[in-house]
Amino acid sequence: MKLWICILMIALSCFASAQSEGIFDKMYFGGGFGLDFNQNVFSFSLTPYAGYKLTELWSAGLGINYQFWRDKILDLKINNYGGNVFARYSITTQIFFSAKLEYLSVDFISKREGFYNLPVGIGYVVPISKIASLYMIGQYDLLYDVTETNGAYSSPWILEAGFGFGF
Repeated sequence: MKLWICILMIALSCFASAQSEGIFDKMYFGGGFGLDFNQNVFSFSLTPYAGYKLTELWSAGLGINYQFWRDKILDLKINNYGGNVFARYSITTQIFFSAKLEYLSVDFISKREGFYNLPVGIGYVVPISKIASLYMIGQYDLLYDVTETNGAYSSPWILEAGFGFGF
C-alpha cells in the first residue's frame, strides 16, 4: 500500500513541475455533506477535498472524511474519520472517471478499527456558475469483501454527491 502512495506522489510531483501556470490557477476545492435525522437517530457527514489539475484531462487531490452518528435508543455516539487520495480523468467537460484510496478509522463502540476502501466509478458535473458546480459519483469499492467487516459501508456501491469550486 505504501508503495502505491509513493508512486502516486512521485507522479504528482512530475506533472506539477511540468506545468507553466501558477499553482493556484489549477487548484479546485469542494466536498460533500450528509444529514439524516429522525426522532431517535441523528447522523452527519462532511467530506471536504482539494484537487489539482495535472493536465487538461487528469487531476488528483486529497480529502478528509468525518462521520458522526447518534442513536438515542441505544445511547450511542460514534465518530468515524479518515482521509483519501483521489484521481480523476475527464471524458467530457461533464463526465469523468474517478478512483480513490480511502482510509477510515471506524468506532465499533468497544474498539476502533481502520479500513481501506478503493472506490472507482464514474461522475457527472453540473455547472451552476462560472466557478461552481454540483457533482455526483457512482462508485464500486474494489476492496469490499462480503465475508469481512467493511467499516462504515454496508455495500460495495457508494454514491457520492457534493459541490465543487473550480472543477
